[in-house]
Amino acid sequence: MKHTLYALVVLQALVATSAFAQGPLAQGRSTQVADSRAPLSEPHPVHSPASSSAPTSAIPSASESVEAGSPKSPAVELASLELFGTIAPTVVQGEPANPHLTSSFRRVGFYTEAGVAYRSKYFLDPFLSVGYASLASGDTTLPDNEYFSAGTLEQHLGSWVLSPGITSDIWRFRLRFGIGLAIVKQSFSFQGASNTGTQLPLVWEAGLGFNFYEVPRFRIDAEARFVEAKGADVSFWMLGITARGDVVTF
Repeated sequence: MKHTLYALVVLQALVATSAFAQGPLAQGRSTQVADSRAPLSEPHPVHSPASSSAPTSAIPSASESVEAGSPKSPAVELASLELFGTIAPTVVQGEPANPHLTSSFRRVGFYTEAGVAYRSKYFLDPFLSVGYASLASGDTTLPDNEYFSAGTLEQHLGSWVLSPGITSDIWRFRLRFGIGLAIVKQSFSFQGASNTGTQLPLVWEAGLGFNFYEVPRFRIDAEARFVEAKGADVSFWMLGITARGDVVTF
C-alpha cells in the first residue's frame, strides 16, 4: 500500500512537469533560446551624429575646387588712338658766327609739340608729331664799313619739326625715334630792316621718357630728347613733360 501511494505521487509529478513544459512561459523561453541561436541578420548602417548633421552640399566638387584655385586671366590691353602734347625747355648747341662781336647770346629756348599716335597691342607704336622750337637769339654789334654804318644786328633762330616715328614701352620707360623734315628759320633785324632765311633739312630725333603718372586713358611722362637737323647745322637738347590721352579705343 505504501508503495502504491508513492507511485501515484511520482506519476502526478511527471504529468505536472510535462504540462508546465508545454505552457506559455516555457514556449517564450524556448523562443528566446531559439532566437539567440539563430544566425545574425544583415547589419544595419550606423550613422554617426557628425556625418548625419554635416550637409553634403558643403563639400565642394572637384571642378569647383579647380575653378577656385585657378588664377584669373589677365586683362586684355586694348589698342587706342592717342593724342599727346609736349612742352620743354631747350638748349641749342654751337656758338654764334662772330663771338667777338656778339654782345649777347641766348642758347636756352622753348619747344612745344602736338601729335597723334596709334597705341597698338604689339611692341612698336607709330606716331606723327608737329613741333616748333624757339632755339636761340643774340645781338651782334657791327662796326662802320663801306656798306653800312655801325649798328646792332638782332638775330633769332627757330625751327619747325615735322616727324613721323615710332615709340616702344618697356615697363614705365618709353623709347622714341623719328625721322622727318625741319623748317629752320633765321631772322635778322638791322637798322629797322628785317629779313628771314629758311632751310629745309632732314631731321632726326631720339628720346627716352619715364611714365610717372597713369590713370585709365591718360598718362604723363618726363622725357629727354635730342634733335638734329644736320643739313642746317642745328642741334638741340630738351627736357620736358608729355601728356598723353586716349580718344578712341579698339
